[in-house]
Amino acid sequence: MKVLEVNNIDLPGRRFNGYDFLDLSNDNVDIEQCVIIKLSKNQKVRKILKNSSQEKIYNDFCDLESKLSINNVFSITSPALIDMREYKKCDIVHFHMFHNTKLSLYSLIEISKQKKVIITLHDPWFFTGRCVHFYGCNKWKNGCRNCKNLNTLFPFEYDNCSKLWELKKKVFDTINIDIVVTSDWMLNLVKNSPIFEKQKKIHLIPFGININKFTTISVSEAKKHYNILNDELVLFLRTQTEFKGTEYVLEALNKLEINKKVTIITCDQKGLLNDIANKYRIIDLGYIDDDEMKYALNACDIFLMPSKGESFGMMAVEAMSCSKPVIVFDNTALPYVTDAPNCGFLVKDRDSQDLMNAIKHLLENESERIRRGKLGRKLCEKRYDESTYNKNIMELYEKVAYSKNDNSHIQENMSDFKTKDNKIDILLKELETRHENIEYDKYRTINFNKFYVLKKIDLYCKNKYKQTKKQNKRNTIKKIYSKIKKILKIRRTNARIKMV
Repeated sequence: MKVLEVNNIDLPGRRFNGYDFLDLSNDNVDIEQCVIIKLSKNQKVRKILKNSSQEKIYNDFCDLESKLSINNVFSITSPALIDMREYKKCDIVHFHMFHNTKLSLYSLIEISKQKKVIITLHDPWFFTGRCVHFYGCNKWKNGCRNCKNLNTLFPFEYDNCSKLWELKKKVFDTINIDIVVTSDWMLNLVKNSPIFEKQKKIHLIPFGININKFTTISVSEAKKHYNILNDELVLFLRTQTEFKGTEYVLEALNKLEINKKVTIITCDQKGLLNDIANKYRIIDLGYIDDDEMKYALNACDIFLMPSKGESFGMMAVEAMSCSKPVIVFDNTALPYVTDAPNCGFLVKDRDSQDLMNAIKHLLENESERIRRGKLGRKLCEKRYDESTYNKNIMELYEKVAYSKNDNSHIQENMSDFKTKDNKIDILLKELETRHENIEYDKYRTINFNKFYVLKKIDLYCKNKYKQTKKQNKRNTIKKIYSKIKKILKIRRTNARIKMV
C-alpha cells in the first residue's frame, strides 16, 4: 500500500502535515509526501511544481484569484499533482492544509474517482465560503451570505463567499471520502455543517506528540538559557496578528498590577508587545525550532493561548506535556483539547479583563499552577501520546485501502450541473492571449459554483501546465546541448595540447 501526503510545505508543522508520517513506512505501507515548498533534504519528499515556469503560473493564479475575490478555483497545483509519478503509484491521497496548497476544489471530484482520498480538517475553512476561522459567526450554517468580514486570512475585495460555499457543498455532495477531525469541537462542526451532510466517514483522531520530548530540560536550566532568575515569573505565548488573540493579551497585561517581577517570552511575530516593554521584560524569539521551543516551554510558569480561532492547538498540548498551566478562551477547540475548566484555565471569549484576572490568579498561586500543570501532563499521557496517534492513522490507512471505492456515481451526478456563463469564455480567452489590461470588475459575477464553468477553468489550467512541461523539456535539451558543446570544446583543447 502506498500513501501520498499532500501539503504546501514539509518541515513547519511537520507533526501534523504528514511529514512525520514518513518514518512510519514499513514493509506493508510506503508513505511519501509532496509539497509546494520543500525545506528538508528528505528523498521521500517531492516538489509538486518542477520548474520556474510552473512556479510563475502558480503565483499568477494566486494574483488572479485575489483580483477576482475567489480561492482554490484556478490551480496549476492540481494538474501538476495528478501528473506526478508518486500520485500515479499511490493508493491513498491524504490532504493537509488544502487551501494553502492552492489545489482546485473541483479537482477533488477527479481525484476521488482515481484514488482513495482522506482529508484532515486542520481548520474550519471547508465549512465556510472564505474564512479559515469564523470568530463566532454562524453564517457558515446557511450559505455564508452577506459576509461582513472580508479582511481576515485570504481576504476578498468583493463578497463571493456564498458562491464558494455553494461550490464546496456541491463538491462534497458529489464525492464520498474519508474525513479526519482532531477534536470534539471540530467533530461537532462537521455534524452541523450543511457542506458535509452527505459525508458519513468521519474519524476523530486527536493529534499526538512525543510527550517526553519537551521534558528533558529542567526549569532552572531553561530560565538560565534566557538569563532569567529562578524567582522571576515567566509568561510564554505565540504572538500573531491574525488568530492568536495577541491584542487581548496586550490589553490584559496593560491592566495587570502585581507585586512580582514578570518576564514575557514570545515566538512567531516580533514587536507586537512593544507597548508594554517599559512594564515587563520582553524576549521576542521570532520563529523558533523544536529545540528552542523546549527551552521556552520549560522556562515559563504559565502558557497563554487565548486564540480567537483554533481547531486544535498543538502548542497548548506541548505546554501541558511540560506540566504548564494553559489559559484559553471559551470559543474554540481549546476548551475541549485542554479539558477546561478542569485542567485548562477557561476565560470568557475576547474578554481582556477576564484574561487579566486569570493571569493574576495563576501568577499569585503557585500551588494552583502546579496542580493544573500535573493535570495537563496526565491528560497528555492519556489522550495525546504520539504512539497512539500514529497507530490510529495507520489503522485508518489500512481500513481505507481495503474499503470499496464507492465514487462510481460521480459521473452521473455531473450531468446535474450543466449551465453556461459566457463571461468565463471571454475571461479565459483574454488570459490565454496574455491580455495585460483585463478589467476584472467585469468578472465579479461569474458563477464559480457552476460545474460547467469549472470544467472550462480546469481544462485551461491543464493546458497551462502542459505548456510548462514542454518548456521544461526545451530547457532540458538546451542544458544537454550546452554540456555537449562544453565537452567537445574540452576535447578539442586536449587534442591541441597533445598535438603540441
